[in-house]
Amino acid sequence: MASNGNKIGLRRLFDALGCSLSNRDELNTSFAVAGPHHVQIYLGPKPLHGIQVVSDSQKYIVPGDVRPLGTFEIKSDASESSYPRSFFLEISVSTDADETTPGADAEATRKELLEQARAKKTEFQGVIDLVSGMLGLRYHRQFVLELLDEIPFAWHGVTPIRSHAGPVWETLEELALNENGIAQLEAHGRALEGLSIEASQKVGLIFHWLLRSWRESDSLYRFVALFIPLEAILAGIKPSDDNKIEKRKRCHAIRKIIRSNGGDQREELLQYFDRVAQRGSYPTLDERFVALAESAKLPGWEIDIQAFRQFHRTRNALVHRGEKSARHQLSVGEDELRTLSDLVERYVSYVVFGDAKVYQSRWRPDIHEMSAGDAAGRRVETDG
Repeated sequence: MASNGNKIGLRRLFDALGCSLSNRDELNTSFAVAGPHHVQIYLGPKPLHGIQVVSDSQKYIVPGDVRPLGTFEIKSDASESSYPRSFFLEISVSTDADETTPGADAEATRKELLEQARAKKTEFQGVIDLVSGMLGLRYHRQFVLELLDEIPFAWHGVTPIRSHAGPVWETLEELALNENGIAQLEAHGRALEGLSIEASQKVGLIFHWLLRSWRESDSLYRFVALFIPLEAILAGIKPSDDNKIEKRKRCHAIRKIIRSNGGDQREELLQYFDRVAQRGSYPTLDERFVALAESAKLPGWEIDIQAFRQFHRTRNALVHRGEKSARHQLSVGEDELRTLSDLVERYVSYVVFGDAKVYQSRWRPDIHEMSAGDAAGRRVETDG
């Protein structure tokens, strides 16, 4: 139910790199998407919700570094800002707000409306993804290549309310490499001399993707990226022969049932089952990880198996299945990312070096103090 014409929404502002309008200075158009969503597209020098400019900002907070974290500038008129370019694409989506608390003062009402906007962020992002993807695909990717900001907003009557946020910083640790570490580094160097070209390429590929996951600041992309080095090491893991024998027994039993009860379709059903069984004869990723964990028996390996299965199901719901019941975007908590990162790093180290002597950090979870539910990811959310 709408309340006094109040609106809530989300906007994305892009630097439309190299783009312009051929016969006018600006374009402002709007339309409805999927019923209640009002979408507004603005192209030009003065986006309707202004601009936030962050300059001289670091990605990391380094111990002992006293430099400022950046300069922040918010302008309602983007043409008055210090931003070096002046042609923008702004896509905003809005809908009617729910009823606010009766009798609340203006400040409390504005706060409540922004909370409503944040609560619908995933829904709004889906609509903006649709529109910005259409513009990028049908016109040019440069329109949506450089995202400047994404802010929730609301309209309380005729008064616009905007919520701005600064960049995310990672707090780093203070580290010093001691003599023992230097000796180990030199020993690793000598070991690398004996690698074949093929082996060095395989290990290099694993580390290439591990490095990319470390640099990724977006939690969703990091969640997905962490699986690539893990899949790379699991590709060479083969489950035990006992597992293969058990599969053959199940297939034999199913064929026996088909022969006895297949009737006129018996041969057709047998041929179909053989094709399915052939595809299923390759070990799954779950089976490969179980084989690796049981072989390595690292501390907490039983919990590792449960955690991997949960993370793998969530990742598959996002990447592979295309199920309508899986949200288009995952919400992944920092604890879950640290757990997944720890799992990946330990097993990559085991496969490459033969042990799990990975770097120590105060951010690394203590696997001995975690329950299976903790390790499996409490805030990794899907609807399916």
